[in-house]
Amino acid sequence: MLRRHPLLLAEWLAARNLLRRAKAHSAVVLVASFGVLGALAVLLLTFAPRFDALFNGLLDYRVLTIAAVAIYAAFAVGGRRQRAEIHYTQFWLAAAPVRQYSRTLAILVVTLLPLAVQLLGVCVLFAAMGIVGNVDAMVVGETLLWVAAATAIGAAVGWWSARRSRADVLEGSRYVGGVKARSETIPSTAALSGWPLAQVRAWGRPENLRILVLIPALFAVQAGSSALHGLSVIAIWILGGYLGGLLTAVSQTARSASDWLRSTPLPFAQFAWALTRKALLYQVVWTAIAAALMVSLGAPLQSALYVGALWLTIVVLSCSIAVADSYRSRTPHVRMILSFATLVVVEVRAHGWSIPIAALLAAWQLRAGAKT
Repeated sequence: MLRRHPLLLAEWLAARNLLRRAKAHSAVVLVASFGVLGALAVLLLTFAPRFDALFNGLLDYRVLTIAAVAIYAAFAVGGRRQRAEIHYTQFWLAAAPVRQYSRTLAILVVTLLPLAVQLLGVCVLFAAMGIVGNVDAMVVGETLLWVAAATAIGAAVGWWSARRSRADVLEGSRYVGGVKARSETIPSTAALSGWPLAQVRAWGRPENLRILVLIPALFAVQAGSSALHGLSVIAIWILGGYLGGLLTAVSQTARSASDWLRSTPLPFAQFAWALTRKALLYQVVWTAIAAALMVSLGAPLQSALYVGALWLTIVVLSCSIAVADSYRSRTPHVRMILSFATLVVVEVRAHGWSIPIAALLAAWQLRAGAKT
């Protein structure tokens, strides 16, 4: 079958070559795999008594569960289809006489295969949670059925919505502030601090905001709530979406900035400070506003301050790992997963100790970046 579809055959050969190159580092791969499995086993055993309530909560709020899974699948499939279409126009087989059916099949496989692998991983994880937590098999099966159905619906919507021109994909200048004219010619890194903010504004197109923020916010408002209460809940959702997007933008812009600044003698401290200073300032200001809204909704002041401090700690740790690993040309995902898994275990064992531990981890990451 692969011989009749040259694009799929090329992807299969690339995957085989990648596996062959990974065999040279088999010891590192095995150690990392066992470390991840061990951390996952510790988390499963730690949170085992809460899995029953978690599955019941997912079924009680199945509308939110379906909406969240479908939105993720739609955006994942839509983005991968657009990237695959652009990739195959620049592929080394772009001039080959490949049939349109074969090209569409290759795009379909490349787009849906990662989502299918993720769905399989979620199913295995839920099954393990059900076994460890002694959850009823019918409850676990019903949850998996809703997740699979939501994934299928979201994938179909994402595949259909991605049928648009690449010019529309690249559109975004209307949502980015204009560049101020400058007469000075002295090199400066001050412009880096505005990259994450500009990236969040570029993501904040109306179609993204209404799907990712407004619809979940409207579902979060309980029936019978007052107008002030409903507006406060919606405001917290919008602030949470903005702060999460700003945190993601720091990681993405750090990778882009390091690609073209890596060959310059720019020290790590200047690079990290220039890239994160405005983002951290916005995080502090808007987290304080979110904490004030939580207090206005009836939350205790101590709880609101603790949630705000915990979020700012997560922000500092994430930014430290993203900036340090980008500066060192490394992928930050594994380090982030292990760091946050450690924080979760520490927080479960000793309430409040995750904040100083996260500060130490952030300092350690910054020190590693500075030693590069």
